[in-house]
Formats: sequence, C-alpha cells, structure tokens
Amino acid sequence: MNKIRCFALRACLFSLIAAFFNSPTISANRQEPPQSATVAFFDVTDLPARVDEPRLRKSDQGFVLDCALANRSSEQLLGLRLILLVVEHSGKLRSRITWTETSELPSYSIKAFRFHPIIKGELRSTDQLYLGIDEVIGHETIWRAVGAEKALRAYSRGQPDVVPEVRTVANKFDRSPDRFAPLKIRP
Repeated sequence: MNKIRCFALRACLFSLIAAFFNSPTISANRQEPPQSATVAFFDVTDLPARVDEPRLRKSDQGFVLDCALANRSSEQLLGLRLILLVVEHSGKLRSRITWTETSELPSYSIKAFRFHPIIKGELRSTDQLYLGIDEVIGHETIWRAVGAEKALRAYSRGQPDVVPEVRTVANKFDRSPDRFAPLKIRP
C-alpha cells in the first residue's frame, strides 16, 4: 500500500512541476534568443572597410545587421553605403536593398556596429543573403566601388573573381577648414 501511495505522490508532484513550468507566466519569462540569419560578405580588398561576421535578425523596430567593421586605412572612416541582396534558393534575385550608415571608426581599428537596413516584407528561411560595400566615406577621401552590385550578384552565383574597380575622390565636405590649402592672393 505504501508503494502505491508513494507512486501516486510522485506522479502528482511531477504533474505539478510540469504544470508550473508550462504555465504562461513562466514561459513568458523564458524568452528564446532572436533568430538570426548568416550573411555572406563580399570583400573588395581595395576598399578600406571590411565587414566581419554579419548576422541579420529581426527586432521590434525592424531588421538589424549585427557585425564588426574593420578600418584598413590610416584615415578615419565616417560612413558607408551598403548593398544587401536577398536571393532565393533557386538563384533568382528576390530583392536588393541599399542604404547608408554612419560608422565613425578610427584608423586601423575594428568595432562592433548595428546597422539598420530597411527590408520590406518577410525573409524566408531558404533565402540567401549577400552583403557588399558600395561606398566608404572617409574624413579626407571617398572610395567608390564601381560595379559593386554586379560583382555582388556574380558572387551570389558562385563567381568570386568579378571584382569592382575602386575609384577615389577627395572628400571636400567633411574636411576641417584648417586642412585646406591657403589661397595665394596676387598683388
């Protein structure tokens, strides 16, 4: 008789514990970490910026791209223009997102960033994501990857040998006035 009573008490205790942990108040407190998707980054070595370990996740405010940004130049970086391709599993381009982010980064350094691409609609679990840099804005120089989207599309098809040409221009807008050469006035 004691064995039956002991077994009944254990079963009752087990069901109480299971009911407690499956209750709505407990499950609301046990939040699962947000799902994130891996993003393949296409590195153009002639650009001074590189994105490391990009992961895209959905937050309450929209999508967030968590990554580390590395500055490979002796110049302070001020911002980036990025391209994100969403490609279906079949290889068909589903969408292209371009956006500009402020990313102040000292020379020869690396720092974690959260970028905010504006993605409309939902991403499917079978979608493949490819990220590239279109333009890097430095304190004195602007680097532009001519044909970055074409090269990124080729990379998404498994052709990493298509490399965009990088052109540089002087950044006349973000320079401090003391950096300009003085004008010589003729008498």
